[in-house]
Amino acid sequence: MIGNKAEYFLKTLIALARRQGEGYLTSREIAVSQDIPPKYMPQIVAELGRVGWVETSRGPKGGIRLAVDPGRIAVAQVIDLAEGGFSIKGCLFADPSCRLTASCPLYPVWQEAQAALEAVFRRYTMADLAARVVAGMYRKPEAAEGNGVEGAVDQRDGGDSARRK
Repeated sequence: MIGNKAEYFLKTLIALARRQGEGYLTSREIAVSQDIPPKYMPQIVAELGRVGWVETSRGPKGGIRLAVDPGRIAVAQVIDLAEGGFSIKGCLFADPSCRLTASCPLYPVWQEAQAALEAVFRRYTMADLAARVVAGMYRKPEAAEGNGVEGAVDQRDGGDSARRK
């Protein structure tokens, strides 16, 4: 399945995609605005940097920024990096010995669901998700205004793009 690590990677990249071309964000700004425990930011930044998606700069105006076009980073790639891939796991019948083999009547359903999930994750990019945040589709109501990264991806406001004060 998809865990916290993938969520934190996605939130970090979306925050950076929203600010593409506007300079650097600090790890703290990203962590606070995206509800990511700050202790995980060094590992997140290191892994995203290792694959060439982000670059860092030290100093008073330094921080983190995207090193590539956010339209070139698919959700599937991020999940693969963070989690080593993704899959629909588990038995619907709570059978601990189930291995979802071809002998299971749900096996073809699981395979189809897995393929559909993978297709969706390949279709959407960080640019797509950042555009949705900018459009006001996903926001965190208690987010602080003014830091430029106040939108989160964990709550839907029904499409109301008016800013909350």
